[in-house]
Amino acid sequence: MIIGRVDGTPHLNRISFFTRDVDQLPANPVLSIMHFTFHSGVDIADQSHLASIPWRKSLKYVSTIPGFQGLYWAPVDQPSSCQQIIVLIQWDSGRGWRCFQRSLGFSMMLGYIENISNRCIQLALPVDSLFTSQSCLELVSFQFSEAPSTDQIAGLRSKWNDIFSSYLSNALVESRLIHFCGEWLEVDKDSEDRFFVGLLFWKHCQANNNQDRIQPSDPQNLEKNIEEIRKDATNVVSASTTPLNHIPFKISTLQSLGRQPLSVPEIEHPLFQTPTEPEYNLDEFVLSSGQDRLQVESMIEARRGERIAGGPAGTWLEMGLLSEHHLPQRLEYNASPNMEMISFRAPIGDPQVESSFEHLRKELWGLGNCPDLFWGRDKEMEDGQSNTNLLFIQIEESKYPRPEFQARVQKSFQSFADRCGKALQDISYRSIVSPIRWGVHQNMDITIFDVSKNEWDQRSFEIAFSNFRETTAQHQIQRQPYGPYNAFMPTGQGWVVRHQDSSFDIHEPETVRQFMSYFNCEKEEGARKEWYGDFAQRAQTEYELLGHIVDCIRTVCTRITSHYLVMEKEDDWMIADKLKREEEKANKPPSPAPKSIFDLSWAKPPKKPDISFHVR
Repeated sequence: MIIGRVDGTPHLNRISFFTRDVDQLPANPVLSIMHFTFHSGVDIADQSHLASIPWRKSLKYVSTIPGFQGLYWAPVDQPSSCQQIIVLIQWDSGRGWRCFQRSLGFSMMLGYIENISNRCIQLALPVDSLFTSQSCLELVSFQFSEAPSTDQIAGLRSKWNDIFSSYLSNALVESRLIHFCGEWLEVDKDSEDRFFVGLLFWKHCQANNNQDRIQPSDPQNLEKNIEEIRKDATNVVSASTTPLNHIPFKISTLQSLGRQPLSVPEIEHPLFQTPTEPEYNLDEFVLSSGQDRLQVESMIEARRGERIAGGPAGTWLEMGLLSEHHLPQRLEYNASPNMEMISFRAPIGDPQVESSFEHLRKELWGLGNCPDLFWGRDKEMEDGQSNTNLLFIQIEESKYPRPEFQARVQKSFQSFADRCGKALQDISYRSIVSPIRWGVHQNMDITIFDVSKNEWDQRSFEIAFSNFRETTAQHQIQRQPYGPYNAFMPTGQGWVVRHQDSSFDIHEPETVRQFMSYFNCEKEEGARKEWYGDFAQRAQTEYELLGHIVDCIRTVCTRITSHYLVMEKEDDWMIADKLKREEEKANKPPSPAPKSIFDLSWAKPPKKPDISFHVR
C-alpha cells in the first residue's frame, strides 16, 4: 500500500483525529456524514456482487466501535454510471468519532471507491424514531466562500429551523416531513470554504420529484424563506436517497445485514482457513509509536533463541486517511511474465516418470545457453504415495524468440505428458513473473490465488495482498525490513498468463485470473508453521491488525492453493555443461581491441597521386 502525501485529514473542533489528547475533543454527539462514489459497475446494494460482502462486513465492524449509536445508509436516487452512497453515523461524542477515524472503518472498500467525502457535524439524530416507517434522506449543502461571522453562523441555523419547524407542528399542513435538522460542517483546513448542511427526512414516496413533499398553505412564503438562506451562498447542492437502511446499536450477527457470502472458496492454505469476525478490538497499546508491540517482542525473542523466527506484523489503513483530501494509491502488480512454470502430480519413485522428467529437463535445457532452470517438490502436498513437482525455466535465457520458445516448451511438455500417460495428474503450464534471485533459495512458499476477473475485485485483492506482504516485514527494529530473524522474505509476485492454446488446465473456469506469490523460507520448516500459527491466532481476535486481510483476500478468491517447494539439486550433466561453457569462455582468445579512431580509413589523409615522369 502506498499512502502518499496526505494534504488534509478529518478534524473536529479543528483538532485532527491523530490527536492523542482526547480530552480536547467535544463531549457533544457527533454525526459523521460520508459520501461514497464507487467505480463504474460496482453495486454494493446488489448481493450478487462481491463488493457487497466487504460492505456488509464494514457495516458490522463499524457498529461495534465504542461510541456507536446508530447508522443510516442509502444510494443516492439519481441516474449515474457510478453508484453513490450516503452514510450517516451517530457517535455519542468526539471520542467515538476519533475511534472510528483511527479504526479500520470502511477501508476494506478502498479497491471499489472512486471518491469519498469523510466529514462530520456536531449533532444528535433521534436514531430510535426515524426508522419507524420507510423514509428517505434529502441532504442540502450551502457553500460560502467567505467565512461567516458568529452572528451569521447562528442566524442561518435559526432560519433553517424556523422554515421547517412549522410544517412539523402545524397539523393543517399536509406534509411527509418526518424530521429535519442542520448544522455547520466541521472545518478540516483553514483555507477551505464553509458549508452548512441541512438534513430532511421524508416519508418514502414513489414520485419522481420532491415538489409535492410539502403542500403548505403559503408556498410563496416557503420559497421566500429558502431564498433568504441561499442568497449569500456561492453554491447550493441537494441530493436525495432511496429508502434508508438502518443499522441499530450493536448488530449481533452478519446475517442480519443480508444473506451469506456468494460462495465458499476452495482453500488449500493453512492461513486463509482461519475464521474471522468483523469486530472492533483495537488496542492502542499494541500499536505504540506505530509499532506492533507483539511483533517487536517476537523479534526480540527470536534473537534470544526463544523462538525460531519473529511473528507477523499487524497492519491496516486508518479510516481517517480516506477523505476528499486524500485517497491512498495502491501498489500495481503489472510486471510482464518472464518465466515458464510447469507443474504435475506423479507417484513417488515411478521410474518411467523420473526418466521422462529428466528427458524433459534436457530438452528444455537445450532451448538456451545454460538457462535458469530450477525445479522442486511440494512438501505441503506429500501423501506418501504421490507428490507435486514444479519446474521453472527463464525466458530471457532462451536462444529463440518468445513465441517460438513458448511453443517449444509446450510441445516438450506435451510429449512428456504423453509418455507418462495416466501416471500424471493436475497438469499445469503457465507463464509467470520470476522471483528475484531464484537460484539462491532452497525453500519457497508459493501461493496461487484464483481471483475474480472483475477489475475492481482484482484491485481489492491487490490492496489486501500488499497488506499481507507487509505483515512479513519487521517493524522498526532494524533499518532493513528483512533480516536473519524473519520467517519469510517476499521474493516476487504477479499475475499469471494462461496460454490460450494450451491443452492443459481445462478444469479452470474463464471467470478467474490467477495471481502467484513467492516467499523465501531460508529458516527451518518450523519457522513457517510458527509464523502461520501466530497469524491465525491473532487474526481471530485482532481484526484491525490481521483479521481483515484474511477476510478481504478470501472474499474475492474462488480458490487458494499453497505449495511449500523444496528445491532439487542440479543434474550432474547440467553442472558439467556449465563448467564446459565456462572453460570454453576462459580459453577463447580475446577479441582484438577495437581500432582507434585514427586507424579508421576516413580519418587518414588521402595519398598524394604520383605525378613524376620517368624517362625510359
